Amino acid sequence: MIQIETKIMTRNDCYKAGRTMTPRGITIHSTAEPGKGARVWYDLWNRPASEQNGREVCVHAFMDDEVVMQYLPWNHRGWHAGGRDNDDHIGIEICEPAGIEYCGEFDLHLYNPARFQPYFDKVYADAVELCVRLIREFPTIEVDEIVSHDEGWRRGTASAHHDPEHWWHHHGRDMNDFRAAVRKALEEGR
Repeated sequence: MIQIETKIMTRNDCYKAGRTMTPRGITIHSTAEPGKGARVWYDLWNRPASEQNGREVCVHAFMDDEVVMQYLPWNHRGWHAGGRDNDDHIGIEICEPAGIEYCGEFDLHLYNPARFQPYFDKVYADAVELCVRLIREFPTIEVDEIVSHDEGWRRGTASAHHDPEHWWHHHGRDMNDFRAAVRKALEEGR
C-alpha cells in the first residue's frame, strides 16, 4: 500500500492562482533528474516563479520508491503539461533512481535495466495504485485519459517531452501496458 504525504506548495504561483478543475485524466511524467527523491521537490518548487528563473511549474505529486508527496490539491489546476492537459489532468512525476546518466535531453547513457529493475517495478506498481485511488476518488477520470507527457505532446495537448517512455521502454513497458494494469487493478478491486 502506498504512503501519501500531503505538503501543499503554498508559495508556488500555481497554487496562488487558485484555479480548480474537474479531473478527467492523469498525466504521467518522470523527472529526468536522477536521484532526486519525492521529498526534495518541495524545497525546489515551493516558491514563486521569480525565484525559479521564471519557471512556472507545479505538479500534483512526486513519487519515488518510498513515498508519494502530494504538493497540490488533486482538483487544483496544475502547471505540468505545458498545454491543454493542465486544464483537466492530474500531473504525477515519477522520480528516477540515482545512477542514471543522460547523454542528450532524453537519451539514457549505458542504461542497465537489470540494475534498476527493482526500483522501476516498485514505482510502476505504486503509480498504478495511485491512479486507481484517484479514479475511485474522481469517477470523472477515464482510464483512456491516463497519458504520458509524450502522448500529450503527440496529440497536441502538452509540450514536447518524451517522458516517461524514454525510461520505461528499457523495461519493456509503455503506456498501453500501464493503462491495462490500471484496468486490471480496478476490475480486481485492488
